[in-house]
Amino acid sequence: MVNLIYKYRQLSLIKMVKEADSVLKVGKELADYIVGLKYTDLSPNVTHQAKRVILDSLGTMYMGTRKPEAAGITAFLKEINAPSECTVVGTGMKTSLPWAAWANACYAQVHDCNDGHRRGAALGGSPHPGRVAIPAALTVAEKLKLSGKDVITAVVVGYDVAAKLFGMKAPPPTSAYCSAAITARMLGLSAEQTIFALGIAGFHSPKNVPSQLSLDTNFLTNGYQAKVGVEAALLAKNGFNGPKLADDSRLSKRFKTRGLWETFEVMDVYIKPWPTCRMTHGAIEALLNLREAHGFKSEDIDEVEIKQLTYGMYIADEKVGTDSYYKNCQFNLPYISACVITDGMVTEAQFTKERIADQKLHDLAAKVKVVPDEVLDSIYPEECRPTIVQVKLTDGKTYKKRVDLPWGEPRNPINDEDLFKKFAKWSSPTVDAVKAERVWSELKKLDQLDDITGFVSNL
Repeated sequence: MVNLIYKYRQLSLIKMVKEADSVLKVGKELADYIVGLKYTDLSPNVTHQAKRVILDSLGTMYMGTRKPEAAGITAFLKEINAPSECTVVGTGMKTSLPWAAWANACYAQVHDCNDGHRRGAALGGSPHPGRVAIPAALTVAEKLKLSGKDVITAVVVGYDVAAKLFGMKAPPPTSAYCSAAITARMLGLSAEQTIFALGIAGFHSPKNVPSQLSLDTNFLTNGYQAKVGVEAALLAKNGFNGPKLADDSRLSKRFKTRGLWETFEVMDVYIKPWPTCRMTHGAIEALLNLREAHGFKSEDIDEVEIKQLTYGMYIADEKVGTDSYYKNCQFNLPYISACVITDGMVTEAQFTKERIADQKLHDLAAKVKVVPDEVLDSIYPEECRPTIVQVKLTDGKTYKKRVDLPWGEPRNPINDEDLFKKFAKWSSPTVDAVKAERVWSELKKLDQLDDITGFVSNL
């Protein structure tokens, strides 16, 4: 009997070793990259872009703290009374490392104004790397008292993990992987520990379940993606292992063919000028241009037709009304179009309860027709994100505008001046003009900081 138990234990041990070996073979290139990339491997353009996306994400966090629907975040943190380790941006409070990462990532997602990766989203990767990468990097760096160079390098790594992992049939949990990769790197984990950290994060990542935009699961889920990645890396550090990395190998021979070590995905993200789903931005830009050029008003509109990617028709799926939730309206192109025509702008003000309650906006939205166009699909996502808008007025005049690369795309970028204006606008009044200037000035010199703690604690 004793011999049978001994043999069973031996066989179990052999099986465990084989399983661990199998896990470690998947994603080894990626893990070697996560732990091996150096700041000196990055060009000045890449490091500057990392500073830009940090500024942009900070603006979304500040803006998120003001949203009444998100007020429960700080109330919850006060109630759990976790250790005061890391800064919750824009609130004047601190909490534990995992919960600070959670809160900052929640706030980053509230207004849907975060950066995005067109190809990553289309291929089943991360659609918005910054909403998790930046909260995780800043929070962990504050806890560990790391340098600005450490933060920049970790951010670049996080964006690569988020966008170079993808899968059409079963999209991998790239946001959780992103947070785990950043934390693993900052903790100084080995390549093997990093693979396990990714596996743990992926396994425990919030699963895709049927959701309603009228519920607060949108930004809370984003927070949990950041938190689970931080915790996964801490578990891996303490000897825990995890399952295989999820990735669709049919789309490429592996990460080397996706430009690992050669191209950095942080350079291929767009920055949003408007706080709505990116699929609406081509139409927003076209309508703004037509409105400025021809001076029409809401009462002049007979009909608006918007030709959209079939992939993006979800932005017209649901009809909204005067009692709709702000998230539904942010993802509803007819409502957004009515705001553009009426107000000449799209800001957080267009998604308050008071603005949504204006029946005139919804009457105008009823004149907006969104139709799929398969011809546009042929050049998405590799070439561009095309939209065609046609406005017909009551006097019979018709105006048409096509937008292939909405403002903010890598090939139609927001320059530094306009990026700072966006930050100052979105962060105000939480951040005054003097502090906004200071934040951007310090970010420009981020790579000169030996300890980022002072910078983050003052956010």
